[in-house]
Parts: sequence; structure tokens; C-alpha cells
Amino acid sequence: MVIGYLLALCVLAAVNIIILFRLYPRQNGPYALIFMSAFVSCVGFLLMALSSDLSEVLLANKMNYVGAIFLPLFSFFAILQICKIKIPNLLGTVLILLAFVVYGLSATVGFSDLYYTSAKYILTFGAGNFEATYGPGHALFNLMLAFYVCANLGVLIYAFLKKKNVSYKCLIAFALLQVATIISFFLARFLGGDTLVMPAVYVFDQFVMLYICNRIKRYDITQSVVDALEENNTDSYVSISSNLKFLGCNDIAYTNFPELTDCRVDHTIISTKGIVGYLLEWVLQINSGEAPDSKNYEFSGKHYKLTVKQISISKQVTVNLFKIEEDTKLHRYIQMLGSSNDHLETMVKDNANKIQTMQQQMMVGLASMVESRDSNTGGHIKRTSDVVAILVNELRRDKSLSFSKEFFDALVKAAPMHDLGKIAIDDQILRKPGRFTPEEYEVMKTHSQKGAVIVENLLSQVQDPNFVQIAKNVANYHHERYDGKGYPSGLAGENIPFEARVMAIADVYDALVSKRHYKDEFSFEKAFGIITEGMGTQFDPKLWKCFYNSRAKLEEYYSKASSDYTDR
Repeated sequence: MVIGYLLALCVLAAVNIIILFRLYPRQNGPYALIFMSAFVSCVGFLLMALSSDLSEVLLANKMNYVGAIFLPLFSFFAILQICKIKIPNLLGTVLILLAFVVYGLSATVGFSDLYYTSAKYILTFGAGNFEATYGPGHALFNLMLAFYVCANLGVLIYAFLKKKNVSYKCLIAFALLQVATIISFFLARFLGGDTLVMPAVYVFDQFVMLYICNRIKRYDITQSVVDALEENNTDSYVSISSNLKFLGCNDIAYTNFPELTDCRVDHTIISTKGIVGYLLEWVLQINSGEAPDSKNYEFSGKHYKLTVKQISISKQVTVNLFKIEEDTKLHRYIQMLGSSNDHLETMVKDNANKIQTMQQQMMVGLASMVESRDSNTGGHIKRTSDVVAILVNELRRDKSLSFSKEFFDALVKAAPMHDLGKIAIDDQILRKPGRFTPEEYEVMKTHSQKGAVIVENLLSQVQDPNFVQIAKNVANYHHERYDGKGYPSGLAGENIPFEARVMAIADVYDALVSKRHYKDEFSFEKAFGIITEGMGTQFDPKLWKCFYNSRAKLEEYYSKASSDYTDR
């Protein structure tokens, strides 16, 4: 009866491993280790039940300790990962070493009295088992278990109270695991052994972890976006290193260009057929510094547009990522136009405008994605953009300013991009509900420079250079202060780009009159006073007249929008 029970649990543990890797292949790390440790321990209990003497039962017991010692460790790491909590690398290393030390002590059974001072073979419910007298080494095992129970409960309680960006259902599931662990301890003592209890607990742990993996898959927005893009992708991608090694390509590339199947990944390219030879020649041109960023290629009656993106992975090696887009219809259409140069020029301009519009929409979409990750702001991007538009409408009336209509239009378009750099800030800092520590604040401050880099990379090829520069300035310098005490460059006075000075007022004003986790919204009167007081220190005093004249419109705008505010 006991043997059949344990065999069934082993089968269930094995099936759960298969389910994990089939349904959730990306959930590796501690999750896979938990499942494998549980299976090894279940097999150990089965072998222990089948044992016929003391040596066999003690050997099987050493397999049991794989779960008893390492499952608490891996579960702790899984809880930290779910709760988005990082521990020092040194502490993580110490915990791993502790687990191996304790397992090493358990492995001395049969050779020394360090872990068990004595043991004898017995039968429990007709199955092999043993009774032991514990030695001093076993005390370390008990202390380790007590630590993990307390640590896990502490992390879960903290996450329930402080981490709003963590699913409460996952936290409840982990809490259930802890309750099951505690109950199993007392139940095993009541039954006089672990044989019937612990294998069932390990399989129960697997079932709960499958549920948690399912929740994680739902909440992994980044991976969902990547999957959606890949599902709708129709372009070929090929990667070749600067030292002429083939690094791989996507399935679409293999289908469109069969000669790629002759290339072995991570080997120097030998073939020069078709697209392979074309790309190989291009890499050689890139290495010599004489290659364009885009080319055209014709194959099997189809026309392709090729672009390349270089990614540096070391001082010696650069990866060239080639994007190959089929544009046969457009190419034939252009050829068909023949001498209709005027019409062609108009079409090209229209296409350029469409591309710029799409690029603009993509940037705004990225900005919205940043905002969805930031637990401290909600609706901030739209509101600050509207505030900039209100201020710019007033600035257009100022005859003393020499800026063109195109400049002001570009400033309004660039406003939503001012916080783009936050997409590169770690979730643990970005989504923190309260105030930052000094260390966290230093990391957060890097978002302005990172935002300028993102703008440069995404817009420089398709947008007007003047607009790109304005957008970069807005992103990079909107936290500079007029007195030179801002960041990232400590610019002062007129050295701060004008567009960034305007953005700074809009950014701070919205922060003042909006509710945040760490403060309530300020009254319009108080916010107006703070901005006014900051003129000459934090803000450009020449913009005070514009801000003063815009006061009524700003307050009217926020009064109407107050019902739509979302507290993050």
C-alpha cells in the first residue's frame, strides 16, 4: 500500500516536471530547481520504503535530503524573485554554501557520528524506514529550516504591505506553501516519520508552483510584447559578427533565403552564395569603415531593403544585425512611375511624413509603456504634454522671442518623450511606491541621459534633425536647474536649452498639483507660489511672465481633469 502510494507520487512529480517545461519553458531558475529537487526526494522516499537493511535505507535517505535541504533554499529565491526583492550577492552565496555544508553533513551518515550518532532499520506501515539519534550536525539543519520559515514569512508579509506591483494571488499561494510546510512538520512527528507526509508535501509544492508560473506568464508584459511582435513579424533577421562568424537568423530568413542553411552557427562563414555573400561583403565594408547603413537586394524576382544595426559586445567583436524587409510592390511602383518625378517626389514626401508620424506614435507608445511601469505617476505624460502646449501658446505671443513656429511645434511634439529613459530603470526602483533612498535616487537620475540616447537611436534616421535635437534636449536636460544645481550636467542659466527650461516648469507643476504615493496634491495657490519662488533658482525667471499669464488656463485644465487622475 505504502509502496504504491509513493510510486504514484513519484509519477506525479515527474509529470509536473514535464508540464513545467512544456507549458512554461521560460520559467527556469529556481522554479525548475524546485521541481527537480522534489522529484529526487520523492524517488528517495520510494527507495527507502523498498530498502531491506540499514545501509540501503540510509543511502536512500541521503536522496531525501536533496529536497529537505535545497527546496527551502530554492523556494526562498523564488519568493524573492516574485516579490521583486534583491538580496546582496554575498548573502545569496552564503545561503547556497550553507545548504551544501548541511548536505555534506547529512552525507556523513554511516561514516561518522556527526549527523546521526546512531541509527537502526525498522518497518513503518510495512515499508522500510529507520530510527536515528541526532548528532550535533543535525542542529544546523534545524536552524536552517527555522531561518527559511521566518525569512519566507517575513518577505511575504512585507510584500503584502509594501509591494503593490506583486500579484496578491501569488503571495497567497506562497503563504499556502509555508503553512503546508509547518503543518507537515507536526504531522510527521505525530505519525512517527516523514515517509507518508513529505513526498505528498513536495508534490503539493509542485502544484502550487505550477499555479504561480501560470500567474507569472500572465503578468510578464515585456515577454507578451515580444511574443506579439514576433507573431506579426514578416521580416528576416540575420546576425553576423565583425570577425565573420554566423551567429544565427530567424525562421523567416531561412525560408526566404535557403542558402543560410549552409551556414553553421558560431563558425566562420565559408559560403558566398546569394544573400550570404552579399552580407559577408557588407560586413567587410563595415569593418573598413566605408559601408552605408542600408542597401537594396534582389532575389528570385523580389526586391528587399536591408538595414544594419551594430551592437558592441567587446572591444574586439561587434555584432551586425541585418534586417531584411521585402518591398517588391513599392519598388515596382516607383519604377512604373518612370519620369513622373514630381509625383514620385510627392509620394516620397508623403511616405516620409507617414514614417515620421508612425515614429512619433511609437515614441508616444513607448512613453505610455514607461508610465504603465512607474508606480509614482499616472497620466503624467498626457498632463505635462498639455501643460507644455498651454505654455507654448503663450510663448508664441511673445514678440521678444526669436523662435520659429516650427520650433514651438517641435517642442509640443517632443514633450511626451521627456521621461523615455525610465524604460531603462529597474522595476524595483521605478515602481517603488515611496521615496527613494540616496542610492536609488542616483540610479533614477540616469533616466534623463538614457532618454536622450533612446531618442537619438529611434528618431535620427527618419525625423528632421532639428526635431531630434529638441527631443533630445527635452529628455536630457529637463531636470537641470537655472542655478546650476540640477542634473545630469549641472548646466546653468542660458546654457540650458530653452525647450528644457519650458519642460522643467511643466514637469514640476504637474508633480505639485497631482497626488502621489508619498504626498497629496498641492492647491493651485501653493503650487503657483512654489513655482514663482523658484524663478531664478530652479526655473528661468524670463519664463515667469509666460507662467503667470497661463495660470488661469492651467488651473482650468486641472480642474476639469481632476476626475481622471489615477494615483499610482
